[in-house]
Amino acid sequence: MRRMMITGAVLLSVTAPAAAVLPAAAAPAAVTQEFNSCGYHPKSTIHLRTGPSARHASLGLLGPGDSIRAYEERGGWYRVDLDNDAKSGLRAGRSGWVAKKNVEPAVCMRLS
Repeated sequence: MRRMMITGAVLLSVTAPAAAVLPAAAAPAAVTQEFNSCGYHPKSTIHLRTGPSARHASLGLLGPGDSIRAYEERGGWYRVDLDNDAKSGLRAGRSGWVAKKNVEPAVCMRLS
């Protein structure tokens, strides 16, 4: 038993420093996507969906007065969060997917 403990300790001390010297695997390059910092508005009444296609279930409706923030794009779809409660009853913070072609950037207004 003692011999096994010593052998294990020797192996650990020999292999541990070597592992620290090996270069780490290169991390995949991050794809940075620029989204409108002021958010987006639907052009007309659209569905907020559970996934990035019309085949995914609808979570509810969004209208032109609703404000959303995009943070991911996939295949012509934006993953968004609602900024405020939607007129249809969806609650602020709700996440889902909307077709990119159905939204337009909100205009930022800065008052001096």
